[in-house]
Amino acid sequence: MDMISRLETDEARKNFYPTPPALIEKLLDGIDWYTVGCALEPSAGKGDIALAVARKMCRDSYIGRQNPENVERLMGVVDFDCIEIDPYLRHQLEERGFRVVHDDFLNYWTYKRYNLIVVNPPFDQGAAHLLHAIELMQNGGEIRCLLNAETIRNPYTNERKRLLDTLHKGGAKIQFLSGEFEDAERKTSVEVALVALSIPKVQNDSTIFDEMKASEVQRPTAVPEGATETEVARYHVVDEMANRCQYEISCGIKLIEEYQALVPHMLSDNDAYAEPLLKMTVRGNRDLSINDYVHATRIKYWQMLFHNPIFSSGLTSNLLSELREDISRFADYDFSAYNIFTLMQKMVQKISRGVTDTIIDLFDKWTARTWNEDSPNRHYYDGWKTNDCFAVGKKVIIPFFRAYDAWSKEFRAYNVESLFTDIEKVFDYLDCGRTENCNAALRFKEAEYTQNTRNIDTKYFTVTFYKKGTAHLVFKDEKLLEKFNIFAAQHKNWLPPTYGKKTYADMDTEERAVIDSFQGREAYEQVMAHADFYLTSEPKMQNLLLA
Repeated sequence: MDMISRLETDEARKNFYPTPPALIEKLLDGIDWYTVGCALEPSAGKGDIALAVARKMCRDSYIGRQNPENVERLMGVVDFDCIEIDPYLRHQLEERGFRVVHDDFLNYWTYKRYNLIVVNPPFDQGAAHLLHAIELMQNGGEIRCLLNAETIRNPYTNERKRLLDTLHKGGAKIQFLSGEFEDAERKTSVEVALVALSIPKVQNDSTIFDEMKASEVQRPTAVPEGATETEVARYHVVDEMANRCQYEISCGIKLIEEYQALVPHMLSDNDAYAEPLLKMTVRGNRDLSINDYVHATRIKYWQMLFHNPIFSSGLTSNLLSELREDISRFADYDFSAYNIFTLMQKMVQKISRGVTDTIIDLFDKWTARTWNEDSPNRHYYDGWKTNDCFAVGKKVIIPFFRAYDAWSKEFRAYNVESLFTDIEKVFDYLDCGRTENCNAALRFKEAEYTQNTRNIDTKYFTVTFYKKGTAHLVFKDEKLLEKFNIFAAQHKNWLPPTYGKKTYADMDTEERAVIDSFQGREAYEQVMAHADFYLTSEPKMQNLLLA
């Protein structure tokens, strides 16, 4: 006895039309199977569609390749549910290994959420089945359905009208197909409509967040009178981030408290030591703690602050790394405007010392003789109480082997950004904001794109990278370079303590000799005339960092 004759009722026999393999492929075409974790076939019949879907869902290529007909193994690796109203067909499905979860789809409801529903419903109930599938898929997902074309072409009932309106509003794609069942297991000349409907994933609003936000009172930080535009912008950023952090912490605490109140009702059994079926953790910690959550959230916002250009743009790479490595210590303090600005004041002192160290480090590296005894970088002068004093020249040649990729031999911006943006930041520090900003990192990315590494133009210098392993810097502002040399020479005690404090005429013979050899009387008098630029004090530099 064939499958149709074995069906339990006349109604079942009347509506049973197994889907041909070619039509199944059309039905499943265009589905992104990497997004399908859980699927449903509401009118599974003898399982043709169900098997095709399970195969495509299977991520285990071995199972799919070795025995694609082994339903039991497929069901072991995919999350796939079947529904079938006819008892005989349900039995057959279960015998083959399919998971049959219900009989009548039209009265099926579940909290389980499907990513995909594929259905070839009874033709005389197509509208009802598709509408119910859409109801089940309200949280988002894909629906594929075969309907009698008349269901779409002739919407004479309210149900069909409602279906058509729903499909239109949802942007469903409808394709009419003729002759698909003429060579099928059960033949019919009926025209079918292939419906493809994508329902966007629902992003649920947080009632907790809304409630907490409504109850919060924002207290903006008072901006000091006479604050610069940059300072005002910094205060606004601080306020926004601090308020956001407080919202997030208060909402999280509310959620934790709600969870803790529900835990007694979600235990795995009645045992006194039973664990809840649903668990909450803070960054993988087994035990949920409000303090752990507060600490983790603080870390998140301190990290965001240190990555924000309004705070980090002036910091050299070594200082940024040091700051980020010490992030856990900052998490002991509330992410508040007071603590942020207190930290900034402390940071500035450290930053000022750090920039000074970076200037001296650059000076030493650029004037080092170890790599090249005849280095053109050094310009000697007869120093005060020493014969080994020198300055950096306009053109600097430094050994630099990292600019080009070892395999492709192409220029890579990433390999040069750290050092050369640090140079830019140091000169920006010395420049006191006299020139317009530009981004050295951007210039290097442009050079990588074009592979033109000659005369890359940055804010304070041009640089050329050579594959032999050198980089040639040419400084664009000789006055700023002179300030760099003065800064380094003073910190190395190569210049008299009276430098910048006494006029040339008031100096003794020994002091004048140093000035003459270092830069000459005329250049020194220019320094004295523009002392605010050439002789910027450390407190003044600290103020610049906060500007």
